[in-house]
Amino acid sequence: MSGQPPDSLIQTSLEACFEFHELIYSRTDERGVITSGNGVFQRMAGIDWRDLIGAPHRLIRHPDMPKGFFHLFWSLLKQGEPAVGYVKNRRKDGGSYWVLAAAMPCDGGFFSVRLRPSSPLFEQVKALYARHRQSEQAEGLTPEASAEALLARLSELGFSAYDAFAAHALTQESRARNSELRRADDRSIEAQVSLVSLLEETLAEQAKLIARFADLLILPVNMRLAAARLEPQGGPLSQISVNYKIASEEIARRLSSFVSGKTNLCAQMAKAVRRSLILSGCARLQEELVVTYDRQMGYYEGVERRVERAMLEGVRDSNFARARASLDEAARLAAVLNEASNDLRRMILGLDTIRILARVESRKSAESQDALTATIDRIDTVQASISNSLKVMMDRTLSIDHGLAALRGVGASAAIAAE
Repeated sequence: MSGQPPDSLIQTSLEACFEFHELIYSRTDERGVITSGNGVFQRMAGIDWRDLIGAPHRLIRHPDMPKGFFHLFWSLLKQGEPAVGYVKNRRKDGGSYWVLAAAMPCDGGFFSVRLRPSSPLFEQVKALYARHRQSEQAEGLTPEASAEALLARLSELGFSAYDAFAAHALTQESRARNSELRRADDRSIEAQVSLVSLLEETLAEQAKLIARFADLLILPVNMRLAAARLEPQGGPLSQISVNYKIASEEIARRLSSFVSGKTNLCAQMAKAVRRSLILSGCARLQEELVVTYDRQMGYYEGVERRVERAMLEGVRDSNFARARASLDEAARLAAVLNEASNDLRRMILGLDTIRILARVESRKSAESQDALTATIDRIDTVQASISNSLKVMMDRTLSIDHGLAALRGVGASAAIAAE
């Protein structure tokens, strides 16, 4: 705020804020014991350094925070993944302050950087936490059960998984902070946000494709029943219906191999891009800490000061490298998805040949035409919708591939510039 010194503390009632240009930094060992931090961390906690260093980080945990949140947060960190989330912290004077925390494992423990949240999402989450904490206490939920319930609440807000929420929260808060500080948004982050949206649209199209294939699998059965009435001893129509059933089941099996569960290529791509988005967003905050290091790290001197700065730089570089690796993985998956979609399209063209044979054979008599026209018309409609869905998916996969190539190019240029 204008007219206030950089280390000012804005406090209304018992809730305190720090300035938008400030970042809170702390580091703990593997047990969660505080080993270092910057001046903003110490000031916001309201605790002397001699009481802060060596204390457990839960010293600043606020009782309003849901237990399920920390279960999710620490589960990610123990898996070696970054963890992002809104946290209400406690001050020594009984007050509180909110942060968006971005934590990640580092050599010998965990590193955390926090910014001041201000986006509309923040207000939604504050209300969600309050409701969830009440139900958590009323129902006596374990941390595990609370975490599951919290994920369900986030799903109601439209987030399919916690990493989807984390990526969105980090992006929204970074934008809001940039707006407050009159900074331009990072173009690579914005490109990744657009890419995540495109992947989510592709996942929605994929769901339509699966539903249409479910319809398609029923139709050969209908065709075979009609053929059995027309050809009690078997005949061309019966054989065509069998061929159609075999071919359509093989296509469905092929489709299932890259759109189901853990083999869902598009979902894997979305996860990889969200991971890159989180890692690169964290790395940019860490870069800002490195730049402002000499102004914020008054607690350290001499060799210890140099060691701490090297630690910050190492975490930043590691996260940029991991973000690039995640984009590389997404690009690899995009190539596999594109090849699988092309194979599926060719298989659909083969199915077209069988469908046309069924149409020709059904027109050889009025009786067969009456019995099969409705089913074959339905097959025409469903196959046309499947072909259209596949084309949409292939077009989007190509757009995703181009977007990933552009992003990796930006990342490579940034890496060269940094060297």
